[in-house]
Amino acid sequence: MTSMNITIALISPLVALTVAFFGIRRSNQSDKVRAFFEMYDKYLKAEVRAGRKMIHLHVSGKTAEDLKSLDKEVLSSAAYTLAVMNAIAIACAGNHVDTRLIARSMGRSYVSTITAAAIFIQQLEHTRGYRPYIYAEQLSRELVRHHNISPPNDRETSIQS
Repeated sequence: MTSMNITIALISPLVALTVAFFGIRRSNQSDKVRAFFEMYDKYLKAEVRAGRKMIHLHVSGKTAEDLKSLDKEVLSSAAYTLAVMNAIAIACAGNHVDTRLIARSMGRSYVSTITAAAIFIQQLEHTRGYRPYIYAEQLSRELVRHHNISPPNDRETSIQS
């Protein structure tokens, strides 16, 4: 073997590994972006938007006793919305969606909705015996701590979520 053949034999695997690494990395990033758009689409669906609005209008600031008198449709809509938000948070926790994209696109709305639903989540925990949306709550805390997102202070702004 000539020195040229030896050099090629030694360098080829390194080039192949480098190309494979960047190809996988690029594929992984595009998968994350695709997953983000799927989650974002779910977040913007009419049912979820209506649920966020109901949480801000009918759940926020209420007591556990007040929640007992709410219409089942309001509670069901709130629960569905929180389940979608929990799915988004699970995708972030599993590193399938970039949390920075969530923070930039829906962070404030996300945090304000989870904040507004706190009493509802506590009531569900009391009723069911477990906390059903812990991933959504964890993502909300992460968005506040690491992405400097805070819920709106005035009620009118939070209703637009």
